Amino acid sequence: MKRVFILIALGFSLLAAPRKPLPGQAGNDNIELVGSVILDREEIKQAIGADPGPGYIVVKMQVTPKMDKPLAISTTDFTIVSHKDGQRSMALSPGEIAGSGALMVKAAPEQSWGPGTMLNGPIWAGVTPKNNNPEPKTAAAPNKEGDKKDKNPLLEALKAKVLPDTQTKDPVEGLLYFPIDGKVKAKDLTIIYKGPAGRLMMEFGEAR
Repeated sequence: MKRVFILIALGFSLLAAPRKPLPGQAGNDNIELVGSVILDREEIKQAIGADPGPGYIVVKMQVTPKMDKPLAISTTDFTIVSHKDGQRSMALSPGEIAGSGALMVKAAPEQSWGPGTMLNGPIWAGVTPKNNNPEPKTAAAPNKEGDKKDKNPLLEALKAKVLPDTQTKDPVEGLLYFPIDGKVKAKDLTIIYKGPAGRLMMEFGEAR
């Protein structure tokens, strides 16, 4: 009889204990997020369908709204932080990777993020090419063959796979592209969601 009471008490204590989030998951009453990080360049190439080059990692993200009204979802809601070296960057749009607004890394001596945390990694910023000697524009005749040749295969692939910017009550999924300098492990990374559904943190470490 005593054993029965001990088992019942243990069961209630387990139910009362708060559940820790699983790796690659985060959620609240408004939204549910499930993500998986892709670090290997060859796997990134396969996921996108084209090679974005070195210096990127990809996160496959599924977003499930839990609100009664449509939820606005955007890639700008997501930021990645590397606890290994303090790098921090927002998700990039396809155009920032393969368009005219290419990105470059700038040295940042010290950046602060959160109480007592110093980020010494690089920051990423968009760069728009300057033309000091602009030439007058002339009207060009339509050229269907030329238009096909001028298409950027990488840009098209990135657009096709990116997490869509949308307003919806239905689950959506897609890829998030982050610039990261050097090698990192999944356990070193945290995704921060900050959007209309609140603020969440997603880690990719081992289950506890």
